[in-house]
Amino acid sequence: MSGVVAEVLGVRDLTVSFPDERGRVTAVRGVSWSLRPGEVLGVVGESGCGKSATALAVMGLLPLGAEVGGSVRVHDRELLGLRDDELAAVRGRSVAMVFQDSLSALNPVYSVGFQVAEAVRAHHPELGRDEAVERAIELLEVVGIPNARERIADYPHEFSGGMRQRVVIAIAMADDPDVIIADEPTTALDVTIQAQVLDALRTAREQTGAATVLITHDLGVVAGQADRVVVMYAGKVVESGTVEEVFYSPRMPYTLGLLGSLPRLDGRQQARLTPIAGTPPPLDRPITGCAFAPRCPLATDLCRTEEPPLASVDGEHLAACHFSADLVGKRPQDVFPPRPAPPPPDAPVAEQATPIITTPTVAAPIVTAASLVKHYRVRGGGLFRRDRGELHAVCDVSFELSAGETLGLVGESGSGKSTIAKLLMSLEDPTGGRVLLDGEPLSRRGHARDLQIVFQDPTNSLDPRMTAAELVAEPLRVNGTGRREARARALELLRSVGLSGARSERYPHEFSGGQRQRIGIARALALRPRVLVLDEPVSALDVSVQADVINLLEDLRDALGLAYLFIAHDLSVVRHIADRVAVLYLGRVVETGDRDAVFDRPRHPYTRALVSAVPLPDPRAERARERIVLTGDVPSPAHPPSGCRFRTRCPKYLAELTDAQRARCSGEVPALLGGVACHWAEP
Repeated sequence: MSGVVAEVLGVRDLTVSFPDERGRVTAVRGVSWSLRPGEVLGVVGESGCGKSATALAVMGLLPLGAEVGGSVRVHDRELLGLRDDELAAVRGRSVAMVFQDSLSALNPVYSVGFQVAEAVRAHHPELGRDEAVERAIELLEVVGIPNARERIADYPHEFSGGMRQRVVIAIAMADDPDVIIADEPTTALDVTIQAQVLDALRTAREQTGAATVLITHDLGVVAGQADRVVVMYAGKVVESGTVEEVFYSPRMPYTLGLLGSLPRLDGRQQARLTPIAGTPPPLDRPITGCAFAPRCPLATDLCRTEEPPLASVDGEHLAACHFSADLVGKRPQDVFPPRPAPPPPDAPVAEQATPIITTPTVAAPIVTAASLVKHYRVRGGGLFRRDRGELHAVCDVSFELSAGETLGLVGESGSGKSTIAKLLMSLEDPTGGRVLLDGEPLSRRGHARDLQIVFQDPTNSLDPRMTAAELVAEPLRVNGTGRREARARALELLRSVGLSGARSERYPHEFSGGQRQRIGIARALALRPRVLVLDEPVSALDVSVQADVINLLEDLRDALGLAYLFIAHDLSVVRHIADRVAVLYLGRVVETGDRDAVFDRPRHPYTRALVSAVPLPDPRAERARERIVLTGDVPSPAHPPSGCRFRTRCPKYLAELTDAQRARCSGEVPALLGGVACHWAEP
């Protein structure tokens, strides 16, 4: 990166390799980038591209056996080759890190206040213990921990995930570092909590003046936070530049593919997503030519034999592509042509272009959830384990599902989404209400052919000892289908989800995450169900793989007339795939209606906050949006607030209502009228 006048952190030709049973895995292959004072550098790419390995190399935290080459300099000091005691003096004072897993980053046997105070004293031994504790309280207040003085004696497990992440940010701020490296700081957090954590990171930058390296797979977060962007693929930097250059004028096909894979909450999206076919190359063997060539529609023999250099395409905008000039003005769908949908199960191959059902029907509902209630008993410890109350997981939830339509269930963790899925699948018995199938009460034994579920984690939901064909055939065999017929049906189903041929004889560990999820979908379709319950089916997948699975689900729904209950915390995905949306908060539906109406004109304060918290992969639009950052965390469902359950976090209740209006919120449960459950809903 020539032309850089000043930098606080410089990485040059960095290489990192790890031992492997077949030799060594080169996770980082000659990475170079710089960080300037006060700026935010976003580092993005799919899982396994080398983002975290680069960060750990900078911090000197790689495991034993790792080999590191190149250069890492903070100001004018080289970090590679320093002894452990020398690195310890650098960590925290010059470079601090916020880790992805806050629970692992904090010691469970020490209080939160003790850990922050120890971080303060580590670099300021002249401070007494009381002074360090006061500084710890101050830092916890800065990052938004409510009642910090009262909570410093609490332990990490007593904090929510978002609050733990803010504690880790407070520790990173303890010595006013020059650089903060945040490695996936918002992964696995709800969007409202993600907004709180990003707000805390922004406060940390303002308070310390630190430059920040933001490592993430979420391009929306980068669009709203970063000044410059580095895109990594297969251990190398393939594009870098300002956030607007990379988002609006990408000059590397991989970057263009990532942007085309993203569903958008604002609806500015083509009908189908544009996934990147294939998977990244293995890094335990040499790579010849461009590492992206096997997945790139533009690849030629030159790409397969000669690796493109990371060269300037416009000033400091760099790209590693032989044909970067050809990408000017190109859209993702121009470079990555849409792949035809696979033929649906039971449909002749010659007829695959004609879907069986092309639009949602208006027929009678297949599934009706009528006033569902689910409470769990909360038991205390000790010898007698007496009941201590009830956990109110689901409270009076009703909806209908008809053939060919998708209902999206959204809400923060603990809102009751997965419990509703269990009630529909008869994995739990409702405390009240009932589930009807074609107007008749659902039976535990008789519904398997009509309702099936696809789980969030495809790895844990598939038997590792069975091949893909055996996994898909198993439900058929259990229900009396002969071995030969079950196998033929399984191969047909695998073909319908794009896993035909020799891949049917592979075991789960031989597939990528997206391919394992395809096996789970094929298995769910084995008994020809009419309804699929999809419980976070794409949340654990990279964006390009996620796009492929979303397209597959849409194709199968349209071809087979399936009804989907689509459970997700990612509102952008729900906006793309759902017809109707129900928003849950602490077990209650607070808003429901047509997808576009709910997302474009939200009426409930909670829905407005959810929508505003979802980042857009568009720097200009993202930075111009109104942001509603909720305070506090979701109350315990074992002790929900009286009246409106959202009132303890509601911006309208806390800042706009009169005392008389607040009294109504605290004393009266709002009814779901006109699709919204709020006494003071937006018109």
